[in-house]
Amino acid sequence: MIHRCVLRMVLLLLVVLGWAWPVTAAISPGIIVRDIEIRGQRRTPEATIRFYVKTEVGKPYTPQTLNEDIKRLYALRTFDDIQVLAEEVADGLRLVFTVVEKPAVRSITFTGNRYIESAEVTKRLLLKERATFARNLLNDTVVALQKHYREEGYYFAHVRPEVTDVADNQVDIVLRITEGSKVYISRIRFTGNKGLTDGELRKEVQLKEYTIPLLSGPSALYKPETLRIDLQLLENVYQNNGYINVQIGEPVVEINREAGGIIITVPITREGEQFKIGKVTLIGDHVFKEEELRQKVRLTTGEVYSREAVRRDILGLTDAYADRGYAFADVAPTVSIDQATRLVHLSLTTRPGPKVYIGRIDIVGNERTRDQVIRRELRLDEGDLYSATKLQRSKQRLTNLQYFEEVKIDTRRRGEEELLDLQVDVAERSTGQFTAGVGFSSAESVVFTGSISQSNLFGRGQTVSLSARLGSLSQDFTLEFQEPYLFGLPINAGVSVFRRSSDFQTFTSRRTGTGLTLGRALGEYARTSVTYNYEVLQISNLDPGASDVLRQDEGTSYTSSLTPRIVWDSRDNQFDPARGSLHSFEVTGAGLGGTNRFYKINASTTWYFPLPEGLTGFVRGRFGIGEGYGGKNLPAAERFFLGGATSVRGFNFRDIGPQDARGNPLGGTSYVQFNVEIGRSLGRLLRVVTFFDAGNVYVPGNQFDFGDVRRSAGVGFRLITPVGPIRLDYGFKLDRRRGESMGALGFLLGTF
Repeated sequence: MIHRCVLRMVLLLLVVLGWAWPVTAAISPGIIVRDIEIRGQRRTPEATIRFYVKTEVGKPYTPQTLNEDIKRLYALRTFDDIQVLAEEVADGLRLVFTVVEKPAVRSITFTGNRYIESAEVTKRLLLKERATFARNLLNDTVVALQKHYREEGYYFAHVRPEVTDVADNQVDIVLRITEGSKVYISRIRFTGNKGLTDGELRKEVQLKEYTIPLLSGPSALYKPETLRIDLQLLENVYQNNGYINVQIGEPVVEINREAGGIIITVPITREGEQFKIGKVTLIGDHVFKEEELRQKVRLTTGEVYSREAVRRDILGLTDAYADRGYAFADVAPTVSIDQATRLVHLSLTTRPGPKVYIGRIDIVGNERTRDQVIRRELRLDEGDLYSATKLQRSKQRLTNLQYFEEVKIDTRRRGEEELLDLQVDVAERSTGQFTAGVGFSSAESVVFTGSISQSNLFGRGQTVSLSARLGSLSQDFTLEFQEPYLFGLPINAGVSVFRRSSDFQTFTSRRTGTGLTLGRALGEYARTSVTYNYEVLQISNLDPGASDVLRQDEGTSYTSSLTPRIVWDSRDNQFDPARGSLHSFEVTGAGLGGTNRFYKINASTTWYFPLPEGLTGFVRGRFGIGEGYGGKNLPAAERFFLGGATSVRGFNFRDIGPQDARGNPLGGTSYVQFNVEIGRSLGRLLRVVTFFDAGNVYVPGNQFDFGDVRRSAGVGFRLITPVGPIRLDYGFKLDRRRGESMGALGFLLGTF
């Protein structure tokens, strides 16, 4: 009996202390384990414990295995204590594992959150009900919650946890949250700066001073990690302005609890002198001559040194080599600083490496769109010489299709071979679209527009659409089908059927017809096409006071016309462009049969460009002119009209131009239109714009009088919603006339 007690105590002491080697002295390794007993568990299944115990019944006892068993059980983080007792039995040893389980979480609640939603708090709870309670997880939960509150601006928020023991070895947890008020950055100041002003430095950092609620977003909330990024941005702006020896000290953050504001002071401990660019040496090779390389470098001697400008020219040089097939070309800059003259001498050495060709092109992610639809947009083919410009253009063309949410083109070098495989990874989007719009007109009050289209029919890239415009005085219906690659060639073909009815109060018109279009690409950005239209025009219900021009059109006439056009489109994105241009020119001649004889010329030019402070803008100019010939006038249905959400905003549909005595639009034989728009995106879903529009419609004898244009200005919003993009503009008339409204609201739902 005494021997058994001594054996039990020695084994327990040595196992708890983790000293496995003395156990063999107390218990011979040859002793067979005859039984293993588990005691003390309540929630943990016995089978789970036995699974982690590798000491086996019927096999010799080894202290090292038992020691590892205990470590594995503790690693479960389920037990507060584990004791192992050894008892002698006949022909062997019995091991008794006695465990003390950690308490379980019966409930976890939180109080005091008014500004942060409960769902946001719940997402950061690392402890769950009915799970094992762990103090470290509770501490991590408190840290995560307080970090989230700080990110939302509640810098003084505090979370106090309370743990209460309850029956059945359980605990209740209450998180008591004290939110406080939001704390904004009241001031960002700099010390020691002479070469750059406070304002110039503030523009470069991500953290901003609080101004007014609508303009002070998350950037006015203090975040330590953002401040670290801002220090790097400040160093960059100095380096890009020639201050290559700048040193920025540790910022001081002062928190004023009473005022609820934060003052950040960034010391510029050393600006140094401003350096300029000295000699720029270019070392050429067999690919480019030095003169050719110099044309691709914009750095010039005497200008202020800029690290970003150096990086820009290095990138330009590597791109030039990449377009010649040298995908892995390297440009190594060597910088020599002359402290006395404050000049930075640069030597750019190019190492082109081997020429690289395109190997295999794999396309993944396209479940609906056929491979050939994607491949025909790629500007590179298997076996072609690599070109960075063509690779970028390929991605741009695939994005412009609007078939995909995302387009990625990854390059993979094939071992030691000078081949580069491409993987085109696309994420398809729904290409069926329903669009709707509501317009407001003084003549028709409300005008509804809508369309149903499928731009990737059967995954072949074909487009079919049905559109309608319904108002109390007009109804338009159009059915179209387009094939972008006829017979597998880059020839686009289209057919349309339309019917347009309008009640102009002094007369009504109805146009019914069909159109056929053939076109093809001319190079990378230009496209030419020709359209044949045949339509029946009916003019009826003329008012007794109708003009002579309208009376000549009364009855039924037929138009057979041909319209050649050419379009140049270099926009980086057809649906949300930030740079590039779009130009078009077309001439319509009617008289190939039919009864109407006229010509019309339309031209348009649009330029898109990025602006400072994240702004983008565009400038557009349009004009048109038309005349009848062969004793015929330009038909009323072919005349030009302006006004509305897509031409001159601030005016209602067809408001601009000649009118009869009752104020009904007559249209004109020529027009000019100008649009200037500047906007900024606020996140991915909202864009705010401001615009200036001008234009007018003229009649013979008063063509293109630029001193007599109608003008408007206003603001607008572009919002991306699950049902499609929404466009809302309000324009104010800048030359309001007697009896006119102050402006007009334009609203469109769908593509614009």
